[in-house]
Amino acid sequence: MASSADRISNLPDSLLSEILSLLTLKESVATSILSSRWKHLWTLVPNLDLDENKFRRKPLSSDEEQSPNRYHFRFADIVARVCALHHVNPLKKFRLHWYFDCDPIHVDTLVRAAIARDLVELELYILPGQLFNFSYYVNTLVVLKLSGNIVINPPSSSSLGFSRLKNLHLQAVQYANHDSFSTLLNCCPVLQDLCIKAYCDGENYKYEISVPTLKRLPFFACCDSYELEINAPALEYLSFEGALSDDVWLENLSTLVEAKLAIGSANVTDHDFEDYKYLIRSFISALCSVKSLHVHARTIQCLCGVLPTFLEGAPNLEVLILHKNFDHDGPPEKCENTFKSTFFEDVAKCVSSHLTTFHFKGFQGSNTEMELVGQILKWATVLKKMTISSQYLDSEEELRVRMELLMLPRQSATCEVEFN
Repeated sequence: MASSADRISNLPDSLLSEILSLLTLKESVATSILSSRWKHLWTLVPNLDLDENKFRRKPLSSDEEQSPNRYHFRFADIVARVCALHHVNPLKKFRLHWYFDCDPIHVDTLVRAAIARDLVELELYILPGQLFNFSYYVNTLVVLKLSGNIVINPPSSSSLGFSRLKNLHLQAVQYANHDSFSTLLNCCPVLQDLCIKAYCDGENYKYEISVPTLKRLPFFACCDSYELEINAPALEYLSFEGALSDDVWLENLSTLVEAKLAIGSANVTDHDFEDYKYLIRSFISALCSVKSLHVHARTIQCLCGVLPTFLEGAPNLEVLILHKNFDHDGPPEKCENTFKSTFFEDVAKCVSSHLTTFHFKGFQGSNTEMELVGQILKWATVLKKMTISSQYLDSEEELRVRMELLMLPRQSATCEVEFN
């Protein structure tokens, strides 16, 4: 055993630090008690992951349970001691998740110290307390992820910007003014992945996304008080989830390969439903180049009379995924009440010559679902695979549905029907 331990200890520092980087910081620091050889190895790990939850002592003392501030000060002390000992340069990743009140000045000191070490990836999640002002430009960053009580306030001009930034995630952050978002993007000349969760505080923030290099864009909005403009000639993936604003403009999406839509309509009244369908029609018409379309049931509710028209103008569509989450979406009553008798046949005919894969998630075996599946099988001439997924059917119901589906006629001789 001793010789085995010695062989590990005799490995070079660079290899040992890579091994330690696979552990949590708390576990990595714990190896310092093994021997003098290991005492300072954790300080060579090129990542710093300071997550308050990972340093939480279990169980908490009665004082800490009654006074979050005492616990907060203990975590602040841990952060200070770790950063005082850890000086590796370059620093690949600095991750700070602080859940109790933290001093913005303290956070600023930590971030600036990390940036000074040629930082490659920065991730900040700060809740709750005072707003933290993010006003840096870092030419070494490749990945930047910001969440929580952070206000984006970039300098109006900079000789550096984010010249290497490829991945930018902004989760429910705030913006100093209406130009802050566009100012930030204008300083990201090679940005490829942009993930946005729109902040809803009554302000009508404008998300103007005009990025020639952007390839991937997930966008989530919990309210409709925002403006969205997307001009992304290199975009390959677009995901939209949440409430659709009446001020959305999409253009130059000819390279789009995959789109995922989960557009909600829970707060839309019957009076406004027709107008909301018009918004969705305008939105989805810009996605006509997609090869793969993933649509949630909440979106299907608003696509009655629109989906066949869209599919008819989407000649590249090869993969269609319908996802019904009964727990969240419920039965699409509005949609079913407005279906024309030929709706499913129209949908199937529109994709008959190019659809190769069809996947129905959350299948329940209702008459409307069986009708849709039957029409797809009847008209899709090049369909290779149909997958039916359900977590709601008991074994007896599942067997019945399987038998019914397998008996349906298929236009494609090579189509396989799979259940999971």
